[in-house]
Amino acid sequence: MNESNSQTQSHEIFLGIDGGQSHTEAVIADENGNILGRGFGGASNHAEVPGGRERLQNAIKKSVGEALKNANLPPLEQMNFAAAHCGMTGGADYKHEIIGNIIKSDNLIIGHDAPTALFGATAGKPGVVVIAGTGSVIYGANESDETIQIGGLGFLFSDEGSGFWLAAQTIRLAVKEQDKLIPDSGLQKKVLEFFERKTIREVTSDYYNAKISRDKIASLAKEAAAAALTGNQILRDQIKYGAKVLAESVRSAANTLNFTDEFPVAGVGGMFRGELIKDYFVESLSGYLPHAVFIKPRFMPPIGALFLAYRQKDIVLTENLLENLQKTQSL
Repeated sequence: MNESNSQTQSHEIFLGIDGGQSHTEAVIADENGNILGRGFGGASNHAEVPGGRERLQNAIKKSVGEALKNANLPPLEQMNFAAAHCGMTGGADYKHEIIGNIIKSDNLIIGHDAPTALFGATAGKPGVVVIAGTGSVIYGANESDETIQIGGLGFLFSDEGSGFWLAAQTIRLAVKEQDKLIPDSGLQKKVLEFFERKTIREVTSDYYNAKISRDKIASLAKEAAAAALTGNQILRDQIKYGAKVLAESVRSAANTLNFTDEFPVAGVGGMFRGELIKDYFVESLSGYLPHAVFIKPRFMPPIGALFLAYRQKDIVLTENLLENLQKTQSL
């Protein structure tokens, strides 16, 4: 960020974008792994729904524009990147035309955010990543560049172990508690206090009528995880089940990719910041796959997107380049 415009223009400039359900992050770096600027924007999912196109445009323009400004580089309209990779939640559907009209690069790829999470976590090496944030998805790649994606089909049909899934399970259990189908463990009270409603029916009706957003529902997961940690057995069992499904998905991915030797498994996303789900996941994983090694991600997904931009120009991820990224990633 301290380099002047004239200095940075002597280098090729690369762009990595991680577009998520809660926010979008852009990272700009030179070919040597020196991060020059970062920028943040809003959510960039569901571009096909009413208002989604404008939301995506705003998220890309704000995040990349801010990164360019922080890097002391020309504005977005004047910038041509050596290569750019956009890892987007939900994949590239409906996003190619929108992003392609904003970002100028002869080497622009728009894809799913799962590969960016994997290659960020493993610094470009084969392995498996488990993303458990608002939604969940498992993605793996082997030495032969064969890949597998499991889950990630949205909150109605998939996403076990995710924040929305845990929050929805908590509300379902609160309904059962209200109807005296399960013992009272304080879930109904917790849900009503969190959403500031008087009845469970108000909570569900307000969600269906778009008075409570999906992100707001998902944010209940943090409260649910805290309650489980302090002893709510019903919620502990839910978290354990979600972790088990995620571990089973890793096993399926590992079998498909023929991982017979030791390989890394990384957990990213807000759910893995919770103590319980991480412990339950590691426990289940070790039972299914003793040769799987659970690792702390070396880099976050936006850097993974940057790695995939480098790949388009055949730039090798040397240890020197990775060390430069490590030194400058907090900029």
